[in-house]
Amino acid sequence: MKQGTVTRLKPEDAEKCCGIWGASKGPEYLRLFRSQLEQGERLTFVYRTGEEYLGEISLMFERDDPDYTVPGKRAYLSRLIVKESCRRRGIGSALCAYIFEAAKGLGFSELSLGVDLSNYAALKLYHKLGFSTILFVGEDRNGKYMKLLKQL
Repeated sequence: MKQGTVTRLKPEDAEKCCGIWGASKGPEYLRLFRSQLEQGERLTFVYRTGEEYLGEISLMFERDDPDYTVPGKRAYLSRLIVKESCRRRGIGSALCAYIFEAAKGLGFSELSLGVDLSNYAALKLYHKLGFSTILFVGEDRNGKYMKLLKQL
């Protein structure tokens, strides 16, 4: 695979991420995503080779859940997604390393995330990357999940 670069996603380029998500996300999802980028609620970075977008990761600064965000201290890592055909090639790790530095640069000392307990590949990656504190284990309409925390 050709070496890629990580760049910040501009709101006007939001629909270029549709190739990462696949067909499961509809136009309403894209509108919400673009709006969050425009309003500064979400800071998103993409891994790309040329004009092809292969992976995406976001930081969110406010959630209605104190496990996920603490103003000025803890940001929420959202939407680590790698195009299915490109998984297990280091793209997720590269995106995480990039966003860890971005979060530190913005003054955050902690990152949180939520992960489905059935997503073994993600659980393994997050553990490897230092998300070692379990904040909560529960279940919602999508199934069992846990909230994890990493010190930066």
